[in-house]
Amino acid sequence: MIDRFLKALAKWYNKKCSTCNTSHIEVIIKSNNEKTSCLECRNQIIFGKILLKKIMFFMKMNIDDISNLSSDNKVMPLINSLFRGIGKYGLKAIKIGTPLYVVFDITAKCNLKCIHCYSTTYHEELKLNDVYHIIDNLYEGGAGMIDFGGGEPLLRDDIFDILSYSKSVGLYTSISTNGILLDEDCIKRLKTLKIDHVCISLDGAKPETHDYIRNKNGTYEKTINGIKKCANAGINTQVSTVFMNSNIDQLEDLFNLLNLLKIDGWYVYDFIPAGRGNELKNEILNSIQRQQLFERLQNFAASGNMSINPYPYSITINSACGKDTYFYKKYGRLTEFFKGCLTARWTCHVSSNGDIHPCYLLPHKLGNLKQQTFQDIWFNKSNIVLKELRDRKQLKGDCGMCRYRDVCGGCRARAFYSTGDYFESDNCWIKN
Repeated sequence: MIDRFLKALAKWYNKKCSTCNTSHIEVIIKSNNEKTSCLECRNQIIFGKILLKKIMFFMKMNIDDISNLSSDNKVMPLINSLFRGIGKYGLKAIKIGTPLYVVFDITAKCNLKCIHCYSTTYHEELKLNDVYHIIDNLYEGGAGMIDFGGGEPLLRDDIFDILSYSKSVGLYTSISTNGILLDEDCIKRLKTLKIDHVCISLDGAKPETHDYIRNKNGTYEKTINGIKKCANAGINTQVSTVFMNSNIDQLEDLFNLLNLLKIDGWYVYDFIPAGRGNELKNEILNSIQRQQLFERLQNFAASGNMSINPYPYSITINSACGKDTYFYKKYGRLTEFFKGCLTARWTCHVSSNGDIHPCYLLPHKLGNLKQQTFQDIWFNKSNIVLKELRDRKQLKGDCGMCRYRDVCGGCRARAFYSTGDYFESDNCWIKN
């Protein structure tokens, strides 16, 4: 009975206004901070708020937790997709999760050979119609945000057709690139497409550092030029950085540089030795370095104009932060709902041949989206990998004993590449 009620309610929240084409859930959430001029939408707010509070209580969340984030352009597509998933799958969409965020590596071709790259297996590219089919399938499966990567996605001749199709379906659409191919024509086409954001990799504040990690001289200057062009064109410009022993000393210099470049956001990762990076065990940050990195990022985030997204630290916010700290105030209650590590629950990875994996760093194949539907793969009770990754009771070591186990879960990819077992502890600095 509860399941049917939730499905019907979620479908209502996903309905769009016939006047302004805004979903009911978006109008209601944003009504806390801004008023709508649409009469049809105003009529939905009072009724919708009362019921939404009940749903939020069931999810152990508060409507204010998401209202305060509604100005972030990534948040509403994810909320819409969550309610779309609940409308289709009911309680399963909450207990198991749906792929709110998908990394789709659209090609294995690349113009660089980065020393830390997780993508080292060559797959023959999907044909355009197969890509469209997979995008449709992911949307129907509950996806809200899709990031096209590679390889280097701009090497595909049809990449703009793919991005345009993804946007037309209704997905928040971004592209991750090394920035080398971001010339004037490319920028203009991305702007015309209204790409939701472009994420450009920058792994050093000094040319020699970035070029060393990217394994090619001259890439730093081209990458910086790409960032400037995107930002100057008014495109939402994000930068991603992987920190390792070779560049951790440039953290503050990078932060200052990105502020000068006036980017919109910074995705920060610490190195996990997947793929080609498996040979670089000496580059892995130790637990003290990781703690210091997280604490400094928190100070940067509180003082800067750009949004800072610390991965995989975003899964440990509940255990790593006091409740009066910046990241907890911004994300804490959300991580309690999503329960930390998103792998095999709220995120997945699709390779250039259609294979689907729990996340982009875990090589375990779950199925292939050319041959199976997403729903058949994701809700397959006999899939051992999915069953295991969703069961926190099987975690070992410090993660298994940690009082934050069920709201964190550690990083399963870090555990896998450190020990060969994704159940093991992930070398976290939090000790209980």
